[in-house]
Amino acid sequence: MAQNNLANNTYAVPGYYSAGEQQTYQNQENGINVKLGLSKFEKTVVILGLSVVFFLMIALVSQKIALSNQAANLQVTTSALTKVKDSNSILKQEASELQSANRLQKIAKQAGLSLSNKNVRNVSK
Repeated sequence: MAQNNLANNTYAVPGYYSAGEQQTYQNQENGINVKLGLSKFEKTVVILGLSVVFFLMIALVSQKIALSNQAANLQVTTSALTKVKDSNSILKQEASELQSANRLQKIAKQAGLSLSNKNVRNVSK
């Protein structure tokens, strides 16, 4: 029975502490609760860690906003490119229609011109 009681007791191993730190020890039936203050180094590390995390959160949000703006610019550029491609396609089709042989013969007839086969020369490479 006595060994069961020993298993429930916990002991704190004291370390080094500066003179300004507060240490409180409270004995209870089931063990010892230890409440120790933080050293200046530990406080500095915690503050530095929190400031780095805060800075990284701000940087992440700003990068996310910049990425959203660039995505919007990309979409605008893509839509403008699509409009220009459509316009080029329409202009190529119009140029092809204006250069068709039937149209050229029709305009030649209206101007009183005729096509003579003896004046036509085929050139091949």
